[in-house]
Amino acid sequence: MAESFIQTQKRHALTAWDDLFQRPMGNLLTLMVLAVALSLPATFYLLAKNVVAVSEQWHSPAEINVFLTPVQSKQHGQDLADKLSAWPNIDSVEYVSPSEGMTALKTQRGFNQAISLLDDNPLPSVIVVVPTTDTEEGESALSLSARAEALAEQLSALDAVDEVRLDTDWLARLDAIKTLALTLAWLFSCLMLAAVVLLVGNTLRLQVLHHQPRIQVMKMVGATDSFILRPYLYMGVWLGSLAAIVAWILTALNTWLMDGAVRQFAQLYDSPFTLRGLNWDESLLLLMGSTLLGVLAALLATRRHLKEIEPV
Repeated sequence: MAESFIQTQKRHALTAWDDLFQRPMGNLLTLMVLAVALSLPATFYLLAKNVVAVSEQWHSPAEINVFLTPVQSKQHGQDLADKLSAWPNIDSVEYVSPSEGMTALKTQRGFNQAISLLDDNPLPSVIVVVPTTDTEEGESALSLSARAEALAEQLSALDAVDEVRLDTDWLARLDAIKTLALTLAWLFSCLMLAAVVLLVGNTLRLQVLHHQPRIQVMKMVGATDSFILRPYLYMGVWLGSLAAIVAWILTALNTWLMDGAVRQFAQLYDSPFTLRGLNWDESLLLLMGSTLLGVLAALLATRRHLKEIEPV
């Protein structure tokens, strides 16, 4: 009685699974090397993903800090803030009095003891201005920064204003870091995925050479190359999928280890930021990509060697 298609595929998959345990130590080492090779681009992807998440929390242009002259009273400062809120190129305005600024400064880590040594409040009145971020079609972030600089010049021309500060250099540095992180993620992903293909291909090539007598017998009884190739394709599937699972565990462990250091660093800036790990879609993509690479490596490495083996 002839086997059905599903039964044939199941038998070949089980045969490939059993072949993994014929050389348990060698295949285990291969599996761990594959997992490490996959976890490296996954970790770099997470770093790039979190850098992008950090950069999205600050949108260019940044806030503009408008420092008022010392002679300005709280009422004058509030009136100026109300006047500025009506400007069309300003999104929001917040007036911070010297006493409010001192209270906020005391909550900052490391400043409470230093502030206690001051006799008077040296802080000026500040108006925090947020420019509008409405962009027209085709308008870039660079033009938004230029608009913010033009607004800063308008504010500095006011009589009640002592100084205007618009710090956009750190935004440019953050954007450069984001670009570098994305470039490194793509570069290491390509290198490590190529290493996965080469490693799986070399492993299965040795497997074919080890099974050469059996392959010769199968060809003598009429087995085709595609029939003989099928168990090796399934072995590529097993190696790729198992390596993806171990790589996911290693990546989650790396995320957990780095999260403590990142959280401690973020607390210095009073930020609750925590690292984002792989979500379900990304985990599924890792599994599917690794499995596809295993099949591709098996196909490229074994097909040529199977054609070279002839029955004696």
